[in-house]
Amino acid sequence: MKTYGSEPGAPEPVQVGISEFVVRGKESTETLKSYGLGSCLAIALYDPDSGIGGLAHVMLPDGDTADGADTQPGKYADTAIRAMLRRMVEKGAAYTSVEAKIAGGSDMFEFESFGDGVGNRNVAAAKEELGKLGVPIIGEDVGGQRGRTVEFDVGTGTLQIRTADGDRGVTEL
Repeated sequence: MKTYGSEPGAPEPVQVGISEFVVRGKESTETLKSYGLGSCLAIALYDPDSGIGGLAHVMLPDGDTADGADTQPGKYADTAIRAMLRRMVEKGAAYTSVEAKIAGGSDMFEFESFGDGVGNRNVAAAKEELGKLGVPIIGEDVGGQRGRTVEFDVGTGTLQIRTADGDRGVTEL
Protein backbone atom coordinates (compact mmCIF):
# COMPACT_ATOMS: atom_id res chain seq x y z
CA MET A 1 0.00 0.00 0.00
CA LYS A 2 1.27 3.44 -0.81
CA THR A 3 1.83 5.67 2.18
CA TYR A 4 1.20 9.22 1.14
CA GLY A 5 2.54 12.19 2.97
CA SER A 6 5.91 10.58 3.66
CA GLU A 7 7.31 11.38 0.23
CA PRO A 8 7.98 15.00 -0.72
CA GLY A 9 5.29 16.20 -3.10
CA ALA A 10 3.09 13.13 -2.60
CA PRO A 11 -0.64 13.85 -2.60
CA GLU A 12 -2.49 13.82 0.69
CA PRO A 13 -5.19 11.18 1.11
CA VAL A 14 -8.76 12.26 0.45
CA GLN A 15 -10.59 12.30 3.76
CA VAL A 16 -13.93 10.50 3.80
CA GLY A 17 -15.81 11.93 6.78
CA ILE A 18 -18.66 10.52 8.79
CA SER A 19 -21.75 9.98 6.64
CA GLU A 20 -19.80 10.49 3.40
CA PHE A 21 -18.64 8.32 0.54
CA VAL A 22 -16.17 8.96 -2.26
CA VAL A 23 -15.76 7.06 -5.55
CA ARG A 24 -12.63 7.26 -7.71
CA GLY A 25 -11.52 5.69 -10.99
CA LYS A 26 -8.33 3.90 -11.90
CA GLU A 27 -6.76 7.12 -13.14
CA SER A 28 -6.76 8.42 -9.58
CA THR A 29 -3.51 8.36 -7.61
CA GLU A 30 -5.31 9.34 -4.43
CA THR A 31 -6.01 7.13 -1.48
CA LEU A 32 -9.25 7.46 0.47
CA LYS A 33 -8.98 7.66 4.25
CA SER A 34 -11.43 7.54 7.16
CA TYR A 35 -10.32 8.36 10.68
CA GLY A 36 -11.69 7.36 14.04
CA LEU A 37 -14.04 4.49 13.20
CA GLY A 38 -15.63 3.35 16.43
CA SER A 39 -19.11 1.97 15.93
CA CYS A 40 -19.03 3.49 12.44
CA LEU A 41 -18.23 1.15 9.56
CA ALA A 42 -15.94 1.67 6.59
CA ILE A 43 -17.20 -0.02 3.44
CA ALA A 44 -14.76 -0.28 0.54
CA LEU A 45 -16.15 -1.39 -2.82
CA TYR A 46 -13.81 -2.21 -5.69
CA ASP A 47 -14.09 -3.49 -9.24
CA PRO A 48 -10.71 -5.08 -10.01
CA ASP A 49 -11.48 -5.24 -13.73
CA SER A 50 -12.09 -1.50 -14.18
CA GLY A 51 -10.01 -0.24 -11.24
CA ILE A 52 -12.96 1.80 -9.94
CA GLY A 53 -13.57 1.88 -6.21
CA GLY A 54 -15.14 3.78 -3.37
CA LEU A 55 -15.08 4.18 0.38
CA ALA A 56 -17.99 5.00 2.69
CA HIS A 57 -17.88 5.97 6.38
CA VAL A 58 -21.34 4.94 7.57
CA MET A 59 -22.75 5.90 10.93
CA LEU A 60 -26.03 3.97 11.21
CA PRO A 61 -27.41 0.70 9.83
CA ASP A 62 -30.71 1.39 8.08
CA GLY A 63 -31.65 4.40 5.99
CA ASP A 64 -34.63 2.93 4.18
CA THR A 65 -36.95 4.09 6.95
CA ALA A 66 -34.96 7.11 8.12
CA ASP A 67 -35.69 10.75 7.39
CA GLY A 68 -32.94 12.34 5.33
CA ALA A 69 -31.61 9.13 3.77
CA ASP A 70 -32.29 10.56 0.31
CA THR A 71 -30.23 13.67 1.00
CA GLN A 72 -27.41 11.94 2.91
CA PRO A 73 -27.14 8.34 1.66
CA GLY A 74 -23.61 7.93 3.05
CA LYS A 75 -24.94 8.05 6.61
CA TYR A 76 -26.55 4.60 6.45
CA ALA A 77 -25.03 1.23 5.53
CA ASP A 78 -27.77 0.18 3.12
CA THR A 79 -28.17 3.47 1.26
CA ALA A 80 -24.40 4.11 1.11
CA ILE A 81 -23.76 0.75 -0.53
CA ARG A 82 -26.46 1.32 -3.17
CA ALA A 83 -25.33 4.90 -3.86
CA MET A 84 -21.66 3.90 -4.19
CA LEU A 85 -22.51 1.03 -6.53
CA ARG A 86 -24.60 3.36 -8.69
CA ARG A 87 -21.79 5.91 -8.89
CA MET A 88 -19.22 3.20 -9.66
CA VAL A 89 -21.33 1.81 -12.52
CA GLU A 90 -21.80 5.36 -13.87
CA LYS A 91 -17.98 5.64 -13.97
CA GLY A 92 -17.64 2.34 -15.84
CA ALA A 93 -17.45 -0.40 -13.19
CA ALA A 94 -19.05 -3.76 -13.97
CA TYR A 95 -21.65 -4.43 -11.28
CA THR A 96 -20.95 -8.17 -11.37
CA SER A 97 -17.22 -7.70 -10.66
CA VAL A 98 -17.52 -5.51 -7.56
CA GLU A 99 -16.09 -6.86 -4.30
CA ALA A 100 -16.36 -5.49 -0.77
CA LYS A 101 -14.13 -5.09 2.25
CA ILE A 102 -15.44 -3.80 5.57
CA ALA A 103 -13.77 -2.54 8.74
CA GLY A 104 -14.94 -0.98 12.00
CA GLY A 105 -18.23 -1.64 13.71
CA SER A 106 -16.73 -1.77 17.19
CA ASP A 107 -18.80 -1.73 20.32
CA MET A 108 -16.94 0.98 22.17
CA PHE A 109 -19.39 1.11 25.08
CA GLU A 110 -21.60 -1.49 26.70
CA PHE A 111 -25.26 -0.63 27.16
CA GLU A 112 -27.06 -3.81 28.15
CA SER A 113 -30.49 -2.22 27.88
CA PHE A 114 -30.01 -1.50 24.15
CA GLY A 115 -29.26 -5.07 23.03
CA ASP A 116 -26.81 -5.26 20.14
CA GLY A 117 -24.67 -2.16 19.88
CA VAL A 118 -24.67 0.17 16.89
CA GLY A 119 -21.39 -1.34 15.68
CA ASN A 120 -22.85 -4.84 15.47
CA ARG A 121 -25.98 -3.52 13.78
CA ASN A 122 -23.90 -1.58 11.22
CA VAL A 123 -21.94 -4.73 10.34
CA ALA A 124 -25.12 -6.83 10.09
CA ALA A 125 -26.87 -4.23 7.90
CA ALA A 126 -23.88 -3.96 5.54
CA LYS A 127 -23.59 -7.73 5.22
CA GLU A 128 -27.32 -8.05 4.59
CA GLU A 129 -27.34 -5.33 1.89
CA LEU A 130 -24.20 -6.67 0.18
CA GLY A 131 -25.73 -10.15 0.22
CA LYS A 132 -28.99 -8.90 -1.32
CA LEU A 133 -27.02 -7.19 -4.07
CA GLY A 134 -24.75 -10.18 -4.71
CA VAL A 135 -21.55 -8.33 -3.76
CA PRO A 136 -19.08 -10.72 -2.08
CA ILE A 137 -17.21 -9.61 1.04
CA ILE A 138 -13.61 -10.65 0.45
CA GLY A 139 -12.13 -9.17 3.63
CA GLU A 140 -13.26 -7.83 6.97
CA ASP A 141 -11.87 -6.53 10.24
CA VAL A 142 -14.93 -5.79 12.36
CA GLY A 143 -16.18 -5.78 15.93
CA GLY A 144 -14.18 -5.71 19.10
CA GLN A 145 -13.70 -2.64 21.23
CA ARG A 146 -10.99 -0.80 19.32
CA GLY A 147 -11.25 2.23 17.12
CA ARG A 148 -9.77 2.04 13.65
CA THR A 149 -8.47 4.26 10.87
CA VAL A 150 -8.61 2.94 7.31
CA GLU A 151 -6.88 3.90 4.08
CA PHE A 152 -8.15 2.57 0.75
CA ASP A 153 -5.84 2.52 -2.28
CA VAL A 154 -8.14 2.68 -5.30
CA GLY A 155 -5.23 1.81 -7.58
CA THR A 156 -4.74 -1.61 -5.97
CA GLY A 157 -7.96 -2.27 -4.05
CA THR A 158 -6.00 -2.61 -0.80
CA LEU A 159 -7.66 -1.57 2.44
CA GLN A 160 -5.18 -0.80 5.20
CA ILE A 161 -6.44 -0.77 8.81
CA ARG A 162 -4.74 0.71 11.86
CA THR A 163 -6.17 0.15 15.33
CA ALA A 164 -6.36 3.02 17.78
CA ASP A 165 -4.44 1.19 20.48
CA GLY A 166 -1.71 0.19 18.05
CA ASP A 167 -1.41 -3.35 19.51
CA ARG A 168 -2.16 -5.07 16.23
CA GLY A 169 -0.13 -2.79 14.02
CA VAL A 170 -1.39 -2.49 10.45
CA THR A 171 -3.71 -5.01 8.81
CA GLU A 172 -4.13 -5.14 5.04
CA LEU A 173 -7.14 -6.61 3.31
